[in-house]
Amino acid sequence: MIYRVLARKTPYEPKPRSGRPPVTDIRSDRWIQRMASSQKMSVREITRASRLQISKNTVHRRIIESGYMIHAKMACRLPLSKLHISKRLQWAPNHMSYGYK
Repeated sequence: MIYRVLARKTPYEPKPRSGRPPVTDIRSDRWIQRMASSQKMSVREITRASRLQISKNTVHRRIIESGYMIHAKMACRLPLSKLHISKRLQWAPNHMSYGYK
C-alpha cells in the first residue's frame, strides 16, 4: 500500500469528505480564540465584531474546540457559622425597608 502511494506519479491527495464545509477558516478560528482570551469579550460581542456571517453557536463551538473554555464545577460555599447567623438576624430588621416609612 505504501509502495503504491510512493510509486504513483501524481501526488497523493486525500479524498474529499462529505458534509457541509466549515464557515470559518483556520485564521478566523485563531482570531475568535484570541478575542475570547485576550479581550474577555462575550460570544455575542465576538460575533458582532467579526466581519463574517456566523452565528453565536458557531463562535461558541470554535471557542470550545480551541480548548480555551474549560467547564468546571464551582466550589461549594461554606455554611454560615452560628455567630454569622445571629449577626445577620440582628442586622436584618434594622435594614429592612419596603419603600415607605
